[in-house]
Amino acid sequence: MTRPCDEPESIFSKLHSALIGETNESFSDKVLTLAYEPRHVGEMDEPDAVGHCRGSCGDSMTIFLKIMDDRIEQASFLTDGCGATLACGSAVTSLALGKTRVQAMRIHPQHIIIELDGLPPSHTHCAVLAAQCLKQAIENWPQNNGS
Repeated sequence: MTRPCDEPESIFSKLHSALIGETNESFSDKVLTLAYEPRHVGEMDEPDAVGHCRGSCGDSMTIFLKIMDDRIEQASFLTDGCGATLACGSAVTSLALGKTRVQAMRIHPQHIIIELDGLPPSHTHCAVLAAQCLKQAIENWPQNNGS
């Protein structure tokens, strides 16, 4: 006896539950898109600056930056966190690109949350982690790089 294939909605629902977890909270389309297809993910070859942080939930994130003429030219990240943490890493690296170090230091968790069209209250700590990690990377930039 053959078993009918799951409907696409059912498959999406199962994937969503596996990635985000079983919650009654709703995530924005942006969060879901970046959780499934994150941007700027990966370790960078020869970064100018690296920041590594562990969040209150135990997730960790590492941000890699290439800085030229005091501007962030490239940004990428790695995380072992949940889908919301992936989305926040994608958002913070996108927000940082093209900014000066001073401008990027001003990126706060709320900017990330706005970029993602919101986060459930139980996941705002993911935005805190991403902002903190970006700041640490900028602070770790060697002072002898001509700035």
